[in-house]
Amino acid sequence: GCTSVICSDKTGTLTTNQMSVSRMFVFDKVEGNDSSFHEFEITGSTYEPVGDVYLKGQKVKCSEFDVLHELGTICIMCNDSAIDYNEFKQCFEKVGEATETALIVLAEKMNPFSVTKSGDRRQVAICVRQDIESKWKKEFTLEFSRDRKSMSSYCVPLKPSRLGNGPKLFVKGAPEGVLDRCTHARVGSQKVPLTSTLKKRIVELTAQYGCGKDTLRCLALATADNPLKPEEMDLGDSTKFYTYEVNLTFVGVVG
Repeated sequence: GCTSVICSDKTGTLTTNQMSVSRMFVFDKVEGNDSSFHEFEITGSTYEPVGDVYLKGQKVKCSEFDVLHELGTICIMCNDSAIDYNEFKQCFEKVGEATETALIVLAEKMNPFSVTKSGDRRQVAICVRQDIESKWKKEFTLEFSRDRKSMSSYCVPLKPSRLGNGPKLFVKGAPEGVLDRCTHARVGSQKVPLTSTLKKRIVELTAQYGCGKDTLRCLALATADNPLKPEEMDLGDSTKFYTYEVNLTFVGVVG
């Protein structure tokens, strides 16, 4: 016989079953309530960190966008997962959560600090991570919880960077939850107040990513530039974590 329609839940049976970031956006310009986004598209749909980043159909170097330095740093530092090369299967596999692994792979593809990649497949795949981990030290993680739908990592700079020289709280989570706690947005290397109009534009574009032709799962990335000191936090009580992830600066959304 023949089949004209196949209905499938498509949970990886018809795809690579490997999660990857295919689109992301950050602010390009903000003047008052006028704003525009940079919307990037990323190629490569497996855990192998090989792919390119495109803006309006043109391949771009992520190192030329200040805000992507920070976005890449959050992807690596606010993350408890990794990729590993399986010699036997000759492919890359996730170690940990699929969503987090996709962020690790994104950072490697972006190569936001233009590190030279050399060595074998396994070595080339962790160049960006090693570079960023030489710049930042993760002191502790505020684990994900369902009430706030976010997680964060408290990181201390090991070298001076454009992000300033103090500790940072790098945050990722469900866009609506993270946006509620953002007071500012990163535009290039500057920080601007996040008005309700700007917030609405982020929500609208995120909704397009989530329910358009792509139906992407979206995560917002943000930074607390001046987080509470660790001794002011009760790290044993996760119900208080949302009160520490406040006064955030919106960095971008990945899908």
